[in-house]
Amino acid sequence: MNLPWVEGLQESEKLLRAFASAIWKQDGGSSCEHSRVPKVADGLDIVVFLVFTAALVALNWGVRLFIVQPLAYRILRGPKKTDLSESGKRVFERKLRVKVEKFSQTAMEQLFYGAFTYFGLVMVLTQPWAWPSKHWWIGFDDIDKDTAFSKHALMPEAVASYYILYAARYFQGMVSVMVEHKRKDFWEMELHHFVTCALVMISYVFGWNRVGMVVMLVLDPADVPLHSAKMCKYIGERRCPGQANNGWQLGSDLLFVVFMVSFFVTRLGVYPYVCWSAHVEATRYFPKGLVEWTTVVLLYILLALQVFWGWLIVRVLFKLVRDGHVEDNRSDDDEGEGPMEEIDENTPLVSGKDKAA
Repeated sequence: MNLPWVEGLQESEKLLRAFASAIWKQDGGSSCEHSRVPKVADGLDIVVFLVFTAALVALNWGVRLFIVQPLAYRILRGPKKTDLSESGKRVFERKLRVKVEKFSQTAMEQLFYGAFTYFGLVMVLTQPWAWPSKHWWIGFDDIDKDTAFSKHALMPEAVASYYILYAARYFQGMVSVMVEHKRKDFWEMELHHFVTCALVMISYVFGWNRVGMVVMLVLDPADVPLHSAKMCKYIGERRCPGQANNGWQLGSDLLFVVFMVSFFVTRLGVYPYVCWSAHVEATRYFPKGLVEWTTVVLLYILLALQVFWGWLIVRVLFKLVRDGHVEDNRSDDDEGEGPMEEIDENTPLVSGKDKAA
């Protein structure tokens, strides 16, 4: 298949302009003069997806390497240590480098989740079909005579841009996770990214974009306070070593509580309702075929992952009650500091004369 690269680049620019205008005007694309149906068969949307993915990868690693990491080194270096042996200095620098990498990864995830939470609020809540949920389904089986697509598949250019951008964002996240520090839930996270990409793409192509946009909105907000909490935790560990009850740790604990509340409200409250609506309510308005049932299955796979993470969060809640502070069992590897696992625990951090003293 020969992809239309020139036309795709032009289409990418046009869609981004429409999306930027919708965000600026906060109208969800209602002021867009042009609507479109998915253009996958001719390869146009595939090119747009690849362009958006490449742009997000460049943005992610460019901002991370040239802005976030230099700032992280300044923030996380902590009190200056003058009594370290040469081997101790090497250990200190390696620990700092690992923590900087984790902090930078978290900062970029916070940036993406925060941005797409705002995008989702603007793009979804301003739509005339946003609520009640029956409007996600009414008219789905009406076919547009000019395009032969469901009338639901006919969407403003800004909505199409948001959809493809969201899929590209999760695809680049799926790739980035593979080169980041391994997490305890690495495979669950990869499955989550893969299923989300598949769900977004299928719902985009076959006209389930209304419920798709609702899912996109519901999944993002909880991660904003989570990554804020992790950043505070990293800062506290580096700048206040040995002080378990420092201000940064307190801020981390409070933000983690906000995360837990938002997680249970959005992902274990609202999201199961979305699954019910797609499974049961939608059937009242049209019969389901293979594509529709495939989408429902993908929705339930995502729900199972939310339940799994919810169980981990309950464990964290018990730890908070018991110990007075929290660790995120959902993300970072609990077997050590990644490369730091290779460091000999007996490596001296201070010089021999200081130990003797």
